[in-house]
Amino acid sequence: MTQAPRIAALDVGRTLAVIGVIAVHLAPWMVESPVWLDTLANLGQYGVQCFFVISAITIFASIEHDAQRLSGTREVLRNFYVKRFARIAPLYYLAIGGYAVVDHLALRAHGHMLLPHSFSDVVLNLVFLHGWVPSASDSVVPGGWSISVEMLFYLIAPALVFLCRTTRGLTAVSVLTALFSVSFWYFGACGGGPACRVVNNEFFYFWPPMQLPCFIVGFWTWHLAKDYLTGDRVLPLRACKWLAAGGAVMVAALFLAGTGRGMAHGVAPTFAALATAALMLLLTRVSSRTLRRPALVILGRNSFGIYIWHFVAILGVRAVVKIDAVDDFAEYHAVLVFAVSMVVATLAAYAGARFTARRVEEPCSRWAREWLVRVPLRVPAARGAAADGTEGA
Repeated sequence: MTQAPRIAALDVGRTLAVIGVIAVHLAPWMVESPVWLDTLANLGQYGVQCFFVISAITIFASIEHDAQRLSGTREVLRNFYVKRFARIAPLYYLAIGGYAVVDHLALRAHGHMLLPHSFSDVVLNLVFLHGWVPSASDSVVPGGWSISVEMLFYLIAPALVFLCRTTRGLTAVSVLTALFSVSFWYFGACGGGPACRVVNNEFFYFWPPMQLPCFIVGFWTWHLAKDYLTGDRVLPLRACKWLAAGGAVMVAALFLAGTGRGMAHGVAPTFAALATAALMLLLTRVSSRTLRRPALVILGRNSFGIYIWHFVAILGVRAVVKIDAVDDFAEYHAVLVFAVSMVVATLAAYAGARFTARRVEEPCSRWAREWLVRVPLRVPAARGAAADGTEGA
């Protein structure tokens, strides 16, 4: 079963995104970090929105590819849902159990890993609805809110791709998405009252309506620039200059709206998505040979596993940083300690990701592909089919 070819710029984008996510979660445990380092690390939280944009581009490309080679819509849908579930669910279910064990061990050491939650919150995580419930959103698996957002998008992605095949359709979906997000912002975060602010890293920032526009930005990126992403055309130098300028403006807006000044966290994800789109297109100007270097893509190709594992890796780094000798050294060499901690946490998370990739992700994905080939799609016979079993025209 053939798959859509990998796009080199997207793998590099995933690498940058996962490094940013590790940085923002590691930074609070460092001692006396300079302000510029904390500011840069905090921007790493928008690596999640980078993942969302890349996911939208990948899914649009994948569904288009399947639609060209498969016999019908039902087969495209079946392939999409089976492969996506097999890609995400097994490792996430393992994480639910794994973090329960880690939290139990942490409690015995008078610490904690997870926020308080109930059995119903665990059930909501199992069915990927936890992003809609405050107590379940981020308490069962650290960072699990983003998986709920992803799975909601997967649920509606094929319908959105169908609607967004034309500029008119994509424009209509964009307007409806904006109305959807603003409505949930007004009636959810604001309770139908006067204008209010969405607080960073709290439920109304995490929940799907605040994040869904990121995927639409990814759709626009693919719709307008897929020839550049796939390498069929080269992005003009003049366009690069405009993209660089636009990306810089979006980063500045992101700083003001989000982690820098905190003026409008509700729109910060969209600014992050637009900055990501500019970055992905600028990366297409880098030679394919350079983009495919293992040092640039190895983390990106294992980014989901690294995302799941990096909280455990940071927990280990925290234990080392608390040692008196390290703490004293970090007081005068904060940047060096942060850099070394980043390398150690990233390598540890990568090692864990490779372990679960070989034993969980790759076997499950392989089983899904084999099952799709082995089990034919049953298409009901057309009404009025001939008695000898042939179907109607």
